[in-house]
Amino acid sequence: MAFTSRREKFNIYNGLVCLAQGIEGSYTTVDLRNESCVTGKIEQVDGYMNIMMSDAVFVDTRGVEFPFDSFFIQARNVRYIHIPQQVGISIL
Repeated sequence: MAFTSRREKFNIYNGLVCLAQGIEGSYTTVDLRNESCVTGKIEQVDGYMNIMMSDAVFVDTRGVEFPFDSFFIQARNVRYIHIPQQVGISIL
C-alpha cells in the first residue's frame, strides 16, 4: 500500500471503503450520481473511495456507450458499487 494519511487509514478501517477495496481486480459496475454508470475492472480504490478502473465502458444517461482504456471516478460521484456475485460476503 502506498503512503496513506491518518484520515485515509481511518476511512479504510471504519467505513465501507474496505469492501470496495476487496473487489479490486474484479469486473463490476459503478453507478454514478448523475444516473450514468461505468462497467469495467476495478484497478485501485484509495482510502477516500476514489476509483481507478481499466477496460471501462461509460454509459451516459441516454444509454450511449463510450469505451475507455482507463477511467477515474471521484468518490463524491459514486452512488452505488455492484458487488460481483462470486465475492462471498459474510456477516459476523
